[in-house]
Amino acid sequence: MLVTGVMSIEAQEQLTRQRYRELVVDYSQVLRQAREKTVGTRAAEKIAFKGYLPKLDIQGDGNMNLKYLDSFKGDGPGIYNVGTAENPSITYLPGTYHNYTFSANAVLSQAIYVGGAISANNKIAKADNRLSELSEEMTLDQINYQADAIYWNASAARGMLDAAIEYREIIKKQYDVIEERFNDGMISRSDFLMIATRLQESELQYIKADQNYQIAFQQLNILCGNDPKTMPEKLCPIGAVCEGIIRLDLDQVLERRADFKITDVNIEKARAAKTASLSKYNPQLSAYLAAGWGTATPHMGAKVSFNPIVGVNLNVPILRWGERFQVSRQQRSYETIQTLQKSYIKDNINQELTGALTKVNESEKMIVAAKKNMEFAQESLDLITFSYNEGKANIVDVLSAQLSWTQANNNMINAFLANKMSVAEYRKTISE
Repeated sequence: MLVTGVMSIEAQEQLTRQRYRELVVDYSQVLRQAREKTVGTRAAEKIAFKGYLPKLDIQGDGNMNLKYLDSFKGDGPGIYNVGTAENPSITYLPGTYHNYTFSANAVLSQAIYVGGAISANNKIAKADNRLSELSEEMTLDQINYQADAIYWNASAARGMLDAAIEYREIIKKQYDVIEERFNDGMISRSDFLMIATRLQESELQYIKADQNYQIAFQQLNILCGNDPKTMPEKLCPIGAVCEGIIRLDLDQVLERRADFKITDVNIEKARAAKTASLSKYNPQLSAYLAAGWGTATPHMGAKVSFNPIVGVNLNVPILRWGERFQVSRQQRSYETIQTLQKSYIKDNINQELTGALTKVNESEKMIVAAKKNMEFAQESLDLITFSYNEGKANIVDVLSAQLSWTQANNNMINAFLANKMSVAEYRKTISE
């Protein structure tokens, strides 16, 4: 039988499902993008922490009055005329006015209290980084599931091709027997034509199976970054018994699922966003130290002086016409949305889990039934073929038994595939 023949492949010659997963993960461009996003959010978290630290800036300024380019002819300080009460004006005498000014300062500033904004922004940055990590985890789960699905589809395509080859051989053997008897004049031409037609049908079935097999392995190669024309490696047979699954309850699955963890992070982020939004309505206090050199304005030639300055900035919001209350209400609604989303995600995961387990259980029953049906079809084909060769059955019975055999064989392969896919879906559900 088909499955027995395929299962004789030695394990060390096979490309295992787990190894194929690793190849796909190593190549996946989508996963690389997710990882780069995590790198960016990790950097953003470090940037947000800098808000706690003092800042040092160097500030410079210079300007020139183009109207009085010819007025500067000396060092000053000189004399200037301020005019009269009736005609107030300033007249700069030659040699008394510098037509430029400049200043240079170093400013060290430190935020003391900004209404909780710095702390909230740090929490938001940490939440964003955590969300990126969980999103990366979800991407990995999806890629693993995709790898499993492609792998088992390719394995099933190989199984279908082997079944088509075996079916064609069965028909060809019977065709040779009938052809010989027809040439000897022992049977009618109608029997020969029917088996010849069935032989051509088996050839068409083989061509279709071979096409599906080639396409499946092209997909297998492309997903892991190989050339589509790469010679296919031997896979685990679709009918092989693989490692069992770990049956988990809902609470255990929730602890593993990234999308459920995301809801908790989103709630924390919403709370931090509320604090950040309300921070501008709280008192703001900062201190600074500035020191530098600069000319007077206008620059009358006095010596440039060094001026150290220490200052404190305090801002206390008093009246905002209920704006703070509305902002608070708005942010509370966002937090409520995230809380409801958590319950929604939990229900979805519960539905996925129960559905996946049901598919696994039912597919196992399908395999038992399909194997039993295959046994009956094989036994029936053997008996009817023998009876026909002994002259005790007609060709219609043989053709019917052959058709039942190939249908039973294909159904068995499809049952194996359904089981493997249900297991892959369950592994995705429990984030394995």
